[in-house]
Amino acid sequence: MSSLKKLVALCASGVVALLVLICAGCGGSSMSHTMTPAQAQAVSQEFGAAVAAAMQSAATNFPVSSTEHRSLAAAVKDIHPDTTMPDCASTPTSEMCNIPVSATAACPGGGTIGVTGNFDFTLTNGSGSDSTMLTVTPTNCSVDNLTINGNPNVTVSTQLNFQSNTIQFPVTLMEKGGITFGPNPSGSCSINVTATVNSLTSCTISGTVCGQSVNGSC
Repeated sequence: MSSLKKLVALCASGVVALLVLICAGCGGSSMSHTMTPAQAQAVSQEFGAAVAAAMQSAATNFPVSSTEHRSLAAAVKDIHPDTTMPDCASTPTSEMCNIPVSATAACPGGGTIGVTGNFDFTLTNGSGSDSTMLTVTPTNCSVDNLTINGNPNVTVSTQLNFQSNTIQFPVTLMEKGGITFGPNPSGSCSINVTATVNSLTSCTISGTVCGQSVNGSC
C-alpha cells in the first residue's frame, strides 16, 4: 500500500473514532434532568400534606404522619379558636395564641419532611388574624421515585382570618423556595405554588414546581 493510501486509511479510521465519541456524548446529554409533570404534582402534594399535618398537630397537640395525605381543607377543620387550644391564653373577650410548630413526618417512600414555625394571633371577641411563616425542609424524602432535599428549604406563608370564632375563606398559602432531586432525573430547582382553601371541603393548588405547571386539589 502506498504512503498516500495509508494516510487516507488512517484519516478515515480517525474520523470514525471521532464520530463514535461524539455520538456517545450526544446520547449522554439527551438524558432528562427535569422531573415529569406527574412527579412535580406529587412533590407539590407532599409539601401540602406536610403543612396539613403540621397544622393538625399544632391544633390538636398530637403528632400526625404526612403519609396520611390529609388535605389542607380537612386540617383547617381542626382550628377552633372558640375552644381551648394548646398554647393559648383566654380572657372573657380575647384569646392570645402562640402555637409553635415543630413536626417531622414520614415520606411515602422513606425519609422525612420537617415543618417549623409558629401560629401567633390575638382574637378580640372572636375576630382577628394570623400571619404565619412556616419552613418546610425535606430530608431524603422519597416520593414518586424521586428523593428530594431542601435547597435549602421551602417557606410557606399564610394568613388566617377569623370572625365570630369562625375561620374566613379563602385561606391562601404560598409556597416558595428550592429543592434538589434525584437520582433519575436529578437536579435543583425552585417551587412557586399557591394553595387556596375555599371551604372546609375544597382546596386547590396552582403554580410551578421545577418548571412544571401544577394544579389540582390539595
